[in-house]
Amino acid sequence: MPFVIISEHESGQTRYEKVGRLRPGENGIIEVIRDGHGVIRSVRVKEVVLALNDLLVDGLKASESGNRLVISGDDGGEYWVLTKQVRGMIRDWPKKKAALFQVFMYGSSGLEEPNQKDYSFKTQY
Repeated sequence: MPFVIISEHESGQTRYEKVGRLRPGENGIIEVIRDGHGVIRSVRVKEVVLALNDLLVDGLKASESGNRLVISGDDGGEYWVLTKQVRGMIRDWPKKKAALFQVFMYGSSGLEEPNQKDYSFKTQY
């Protein structure tokens, strides 16, 4: 049975379902793993650190509150990771992992995925 958190808001309910994890890889790479699908993306630690500090990185973005890191998977999905877990994973490298969540909204027609946001920013140097 999957780990699920349901949050109540004025606009309706939101369901956060744990669908995988971030795992430390070799040579400073973080692997984004979705259960049952394998690695859906690989990201460098330095890119994650830049995104956590609210800088533009292709496919990564800190949430407005700064509590979550939003990751665009190569499969087109949008995934969330708690910032606290990501910082702990980087700090205690390579011992820790971080949980990967997918978000679903309860709309008038039942459970649906939220509108996919485009986090594929172009980094300019």
